Amino acid sequence: MLMEALSVICRIFLAIVFISSGASSLRYWHVHIGIIKDYRILPEPWVRCFAILDHTLKWLTGISLLLGIYSSLAALIGSGLLLMYSIALAINLLRGRKELSCGCGGLAGNHSISWMLVWRNLFLMAMCLCVYHVTASYGSLLSVIGGESLSRIYGTEYWIMAGTALLLALLFSIFNELFVIRKKMQELLAKERQQSS
Repeated sequence: MLMEALSVICRIFLAIVFISSGASSLRYWHVHIGIIKDYRILPEPWVRCFAILDHTLKWLTGISLLLGIYSSLAALIGSGLLLMYSIALAINLLRGRKELSCGCGGLAGNHSISWMLVWRNLFLMAMCLCVYHVTASYGSLLSVIGGESLSRIYGTEYWIMAGTALLLALLFSIFNELFVIRKKMQELLAKERQQSS
């Protein structure tokens, strides 16, 4: 029961991350394409196709996780996306290009790239793997279609898990904002030191 609850909490949390990121990239589509170009990994003719594929996979992954439809497959795809983002971050960090925007958007925010974001992605990948390995019927539309009781699938336990996932999403968002503020404060202090010397 504990592992099932953890899997559902991770599933809903990840759904919020992927859907909010998809909504953000749709809202700022040209900026999103520009960020992908800035990474200088893909040939320019491929950038737009990659952006469409990436955007589509984010939405499909998020909605699938939220509704509990083929959650294991969605978690695997989500883990693959996060791995790809981490590799792109690492390549540019090793090139010394730290001024780039991560392009995450949504709940994950937009930050200058850093190794901290790579670690964050690895943590989110671990959550994806939890969803992949632990099948839970709570909040699963497929379970309802399969004939399971609606009151069990969307009962009190599910709403407690969903509320916990929302609380974690809020804390995650606050942490991201604090990370941005800390980085800006460090930049301001560094400028002040340069000016005073």
